[in-house]
Amino acid sequence: MIPRITVLLVGLLAAFFVSASETLNKPAIEPVFSGTSIVQVVLSLTFVIVLIYAAAWYIRRMQLTTAGAGQSMRVISALSVGSRERVVLVQIGEEQLLLGVAPGRVNLLRQFDSPIINSQDSSLRSSFSKILGDASSKSNGESTVS
Repeated sequence: MIPRITVLLVGLLAAFFVSASETLNKPAIEPVFSGTSIVQVVLSLTFVIVLIYAAAWYIRRMQLTTAGAGQSMRVISALSVGSRERVVLVQIGEEQLLLGVAPGRVNLLRQFDSPIINSQDSSLRSSFSKILGDASSKSNGESTVS
């Protein structure tokens, strides 16, 4: 009786090793990149990018509509006078302020009680430097630059 069990055990072990060697030769995992998975990844990334652009557009649009409503302060024009320095004309209510803007500093150059540039007139915006020169020559040498 012992030889039959031995033959049976040897046969089972042989069958186990044959099936194990067949599974070792076969790849256990499918390839990582298939045509459908690449298309799915590209479409997902495209959707996320479009979603980000749509959110940015919506946020920018909401800021523009809320910023313009009821605000009495706005930048009329700006002129670059150096690599990082600018002269900016800001309107607050009926007054206009000429500001010198540099990194870390904002200086009041001149205050105008009546507007020197109409904010709706786009032709005057383009000639801001000419108006700035005229205003400085009218000041008769007064300078409020600190």
